[in-house]
Amino acid sequence: VHITMRHYSDHNAIKMLSTDDYKYDVEVTDMYQYNEIKSILDRHQIDTIFHLAASAIVSNASNSPLPTLYNNIIPTINILEAARSNGVERIVIASTDKSYGDHAGAADPERIPYKEWYSLRGLDVYSTSKACTDMISQAIALQYRQQIMIARCCNIYGPGDLNFTRLIPRTIMRLLSGKEPVINEGNSQVLREFIYVDDVTDGYMFLAEQLEAYYQNEYPPKSGKDAYGWPCFNIGSYNEKQLTHPENLENIQNVTGTISIISDLLAKEVNAQILKPKIIPKGPNFIEIPDQYLDSSKIQNHGFSAKIDFLEGLGKTIKWYVRHADFLKKYGAKYLT
Repeated sequence: VHITMRHYSDHNAIKMLSTDDYKYDVEVTDMYQYNEIKSILDRHQIDTIFHLAASAIVSNASNSPLPTLYNNIIPTINILEAARSNGVERIVIASTDKSYGDHAGAADPERIPYKEWYSLRGLDVYSTSKACTDMISQAIALQYRQQIMIARCCNIYGPGDLNFTRLIPRTIMRLLSGKEPVINEGNSQVLREFIYVDDVTDGYMFLAEQLEAYYQNEYPPKSGKDAYGWPCFNIGSYNEKQLTHPENLENIQNVTGTISIISDLLAKEVNAQILKPKIIPKGPNFIEIPDQYLDSSKIQNHGFSAKIDFLEGLGKTIKWYVRHADFLKKYGAKYLT
């Protein structure tokens, strides 16, 4: 396994998650530079790429649009072209449900749950950057028959997430620090689907393993509705039949409910005080997508299902943050004040 990083860091989740028997090579790489990517593929004879490099924080994108657009689009173009010229056998693109944008309107002809062939409606910088990545990857897959899968996951959570602007790690760490949780103004009841990180990595591996057969047995269509989303797979917990009443499903929660569950679990784990959330204003440029959840029937029909429910996943997640709390309080101090 060869991992690319933009720069070394004394503090990263890889070190905090790794075990002694897991070996990997780290390449410090500037993915704006096509030749650097090409060199890695040449030197290591790479046969499979999992493209995970991206700017992934929605609030950062609203404050700094240019770096987000550069980080999410240019490296993707370079990776796909380098892989095409090197004959890389398979590529899995890590995408997101944010690519779909807003499909929550009651009269919308493409109403949530999201399906892979739905239109991509980027109204904010982050969603637009990911939609561009998806469309570029799909174009290369269909036009050049490059074997690419695009994995659109719902909200990922679990051990190792150091992005404290996200709801779950921010809530856990604020409660561990004796601070009340926070909710962005107007967001208390929006629905989000969550998936545990182990299910995500299993999903990525499943797609990589099935990719060749998928391209051989279900030859890519050249036009029409069937072509849209053909290389894409939603990775979530539910299928169309289960989603009649999403409010009753465990992995789909509103923000208030998520905070309440975390509070109860932490109170049992470390006797943390249950504190009432406070509402904080959104940034002036911040656009929030309404309810979001996936129809994952397609990948389920091919043989993959997520296994870890929300309570089990949150329990594992909380234990990790509790174990590393002293370091994480320092690392994420600015989000805990």
